[in-house]
Amino acid sequence: MSASDWINRAEQGLTELAECPFENFRLIQMAPFRSLNSGATGIAYTFWKAAGLLEEPKWLHYARYWIDQVLALPEDDRLIEFPEHEGGVAEINVGDSFYHGNRGMFFVQALISFSEHNPLRYNSAVNGFSAPQRNRSEVQELLQGIAGQLVGCTILYEETGIDYFRQLGDQLAGMLIETADNTDGRIPWWNNHRLGLAHGRAGNYYALLLWSKASGFTLPGWVYPRLTEYALSGRKQTVGLSWPIDERNEKKYMNSWCNGAPGLLHLWTLAYELTGQSLFLETARKTGEYCMNLSDFSFGHLCCGAAGVSYGFLSLNRVDSEGPWFQQAFRFAEMATTGRLISQYRLSLYTGLAGIICLMLDLVNPERAAQPAVQR
Repeated sequence: MSASDWINRAEQGLTELAECPFENFRLIQMAPFRSLNSGATGIAYTFWKAAGLLEEPKWLHYARYWIDQVLALPEDDRLIEFPEHEGGVAEINVGDSFYHGNRGMFFVQALISFSEHNPLRYNSAVNGFSAPQRNRSEVQELLQGIAGQLVGCTILYEETGIDYFRQLGDQLAGMLIETADNTDGRIPWWNNHRLGLAHGRAGNYYALLLWSKASGFTLPGWVYPRLTEYALSGRKQTVGLSWPIDERNEKKYMNSWCNGAPGLLHLWTLAYELTGQSLFLETARKTGEYCMNLSDFSFGHLCCGAAGVSYGFLSLNRVDSEGPWFQQAFRFAEMATTGRLISQYRLSLYTGLAGIICLMLDLVNPERAAQPAVQR
């Protein structure tokens, strides 16, 4: 598919989002309505991203419309129904979560307001994003905890260059390091047995490395030796390497951005970018080889579908452009455009159409490709 074809398809998706009145969105969408991950904030983010990549101011106007509607809503409760292929209802840390709670909403408000050169709204958003934690949290993970807040802060710092985010990022990084509880030779974050990017220890490493790359923050001496152990712990598969969802269950795997090898591609490529160590590049390549051999995905979305795999390959292509990774990114993107979406979140960023629109736009300019709210 040509670049113009991807753009045309992305614009068709943007038009579908734009033609959905907010009132209709609330009729077809399940709660949480405000979240970045599965609610209306993610749609506002998609319009903001499209405005920048396509240089089309009209999409920024839609971004403003959607974020204003979100800001007017009452706060979401603490329960979210997981996508149908995961099943169940779980309590999540909405209040402090970057991806599920208020911080993601204020993050997108800050991005939009900065693009609009609107200091009043921007300052209000920054205050909301950096509000003190409701609970001095033991939750460290990317999706619900401190690691996700640090990733959001990193993106804001890189987008704006404002020194305030440098100070906030250092503070969040310090908090995340403190929760590692690396005393007496323990594995960092030993009390989290999950191994993927969204919910596991990998996301904590990723957030620290991303912040170090953006700001020059000095990481503790244990980070890279422990990360080397993490890389070496990969389980050899028929082809390549992968990691189980939980280190206590060697037989259970998910081949997704959230809990599997596609998400870990981001970590190993970032580690190689920062260190130049061949081990991390080789680990990324072997992880990519595993992902190449995955069977067709029935789901298309970012979180657990083909779009998340495509973004993993775009990351690997950035550090190993001689490999087959760019073609693989296109292959999985094609799957994403025809794959199923989570019906109750069909328009959303991580389980619906909005995330696939972002991917289609990024395929046109892969050097600048950035998985939504994970990369910049």
